[in-house]
Amino acid sequence: MSDPVEKHLYLIMWPNYALVGSNLPPEEFGKHYTLGSSRYFHGQVVFAEIDPDYRHDFLKIDNYIDQIVPTEAGQPKRTKFIATYRVLEHVELSAFQDLFITSTMGKVLKLNSKPYDKEHESGYLRTFQELAPMRAIVLSWMSPPEFGEYITNPAKPKSAPKVLFNQIDFDIDDFLTRLEADPFHKSPIPNVHPHKLREQILEVRGNPNKRIKGISLDAAFGQMAFTQLRTGFWIAHHKELLFYPIPSIDQLKDEYYEWYKSLD
Repeated sequence: MSDPVEKHLYLIMWPNYALVGSNLPPEEFGKHYTLGSSRYFHGQVVFAEIDPDYRHDFLKIDNYIDQIVPTEAGQPKRTKFIATYRVLEHVELSAFQDLFITSTMGKVLKLNSKPYDKEHESGYLRTFQELAPMRAIVLSWMSPPEFGEYITNPAKPKSAPKVLFNQIDFDIDDFLTRLEADPFHKSPIPNVHPHKLREQILEVRGNPNKRIKGISLDAAFGQMAFTQLRTGFWIAHHKELLFYPIPSIDQLKDEYYEWYKSLD
């Protein structure tokens, strides 16, 4: 275990939303928050480490930072809630360090940010999942950078200053073919009726100028297999974009096997 007097800042973005301080390093923090906390007891957790020197007047970090100290018995301060409202919008992207995904068994996968330089062809319908602060699943013809800029545009009615989102690996053509052959084929998107999903897909495909189509009012992260995600996670702020790539399944098996085998 690292030095217990270390002070970490973590921005939890799933399943709840909070800036917290802790003496625990990321691996132990993820395990505690998933398995040992009275506030949350089961499920995947997504959180980012924030530069401990970062400050913003809205967040009032200095009001609480001195309370992130071990007990008289030497036990580390596990969680000290600093803010639970409008947190993400008040953290600059430059303050983000690594992103962590905690499995339901408390194992933690660290994701490093990298430049996102993939070239995209037009005419591909993607399925995006907004995780924080908004939660929705949408269909869009946009690439991830375009989508990130769109949903953080203050001129749009459904936008936020900064948004964490990912992409669901959804083979639309395969789904439509299977549903045609079997009307009872299960929807790959939790809590979305397969025939309603078909209608939504056909609506978007019939209107290439429609930039976005909501298919669920709530994200399904944790209800679907982690391996059903593709590419990575993005944090968008207008034209700014932080990208955290997800290792391939082969990489997860070879390099992160303990985490991979802890998945549901």
